[in-house]
Amino acid sequence: MKNAIVFAISAHGFGHLGQSVPVIEALRQRYPDVPVVVLSSYTRERVAEFVPPDVHIHSAPEHVTVAMRDALTVDSETTRERFLCWHRDYAQHQQIFVDCLRKIQPRMVLSNVDFTWISAAQTLSLPTLAFCSLNWADILDGFYPGSDMEMRQVTTDIRKIYNSAGRFLRVSPGMGMPGLSNLSTVDVLARSGRRYDLRIRLRVGNNIRRVALFSLGGIAQRHDLSGWDIPTDTHLIVPDNLLVDHPRISPMSALGLSHIDILASVDVLVTKPGYGSFCEAWRNQTAVIYMRRNLWPEETALIDWIQRHVPATEMSCEEFTSGALATVLARLAARPATFDHLQTGENAIVNHIGQWLG
Repeated sequence: MKNAIVFAISAHGFGHLGQSVPVIEALRQRYPDVPVVVLSSYTRERVAEFVPPDVHIHSAPEHVTVAMRDALTVDSETTRERFLCWHRDYAQHQQIFVDCLRKIQPRMVLSNVDFTWISAAQTLSLPTLAFCSLNWADILDGFYPGSDMEMRQVTTDIRKIYNSAGRFLRVSPGMGMPGLSNLSTVDVLARSGRRYDLRIRLRVGNNIRRVALFSLGGIAQRHDLSGWDIPTDTHLIVPDNLLVDHPRISPMSALGLSHIDILASVDVLVTKPGYGSFCEAWRNQTAVIYMRRNLWPEETALIDWIQRHVPATEMSCEEFTSGALATVLARLAARPATFDHLQTGENAIVNHIGQWLG
């Protein structure tokens, strides 16, 4: 797709796709004649669930990313091996990305937020922007001690690539990123959903006053919810693979709605600290219960933000293991049910893109 704007979007969870959608929509509104291509290693069908229908979707080569044992736990040993192997053969990986871009012949590349796309674009003398709430160098530094010299060299090389981009637009809320010299900050990026009356769709009685969604984002989820204490006035929506035989638990598929519309329609989201989950809950005025992740360096900034702007409370590890949902819901109900008005950042990013479009 010659002269298109390419969005190269990480497949580490759906937060990167979610961040990119408002930017793509704002870009299409301001520059309707400029083609937009999304590059992702997710399936075409999955990407199409997020992006506008006039966006071109191209399959992308796999990029290196953090390995997860489950939605809450990082596999640090596998992650280390992945990144060391990737950097030993970096020139070979970069060439695969260069070949992919050469077929498309874009006018500009935006990365959220894999670094290999940035160096590949620069090999073809293409302007580049990075935008995200995190970067992989700072994420990796949070996993490994400073004495791990092999990983220090990896993160040094990654930062060098990020710093070579036209700008790195740090999306709020996000990590501090002190090692980036080309940093600019933009406001929140979050999708809006359509609100439906789920009590009607679920055909539940008038005694159900609250519908909650259990969703830990785009990483594989494996949790036994059979012993959870669900109040008699609450109905819980869960991913299909987590469905258990319980009168007040239903699968997402029973609603016939997209994930963002379900999120916009429930009263409470039960999740982990993740950019997409937190910011989309804010945008759609959905209260939040969160379980902390293990060793996730972005978490502090996200929790600080959600506690200031959204009715939210933490579910401890013990409460999560025992399924003490009723206890946590009662604690959440004691919080003021207010959502702060905040600016969003998609138009600021389009302004940066416009500098190259004329």
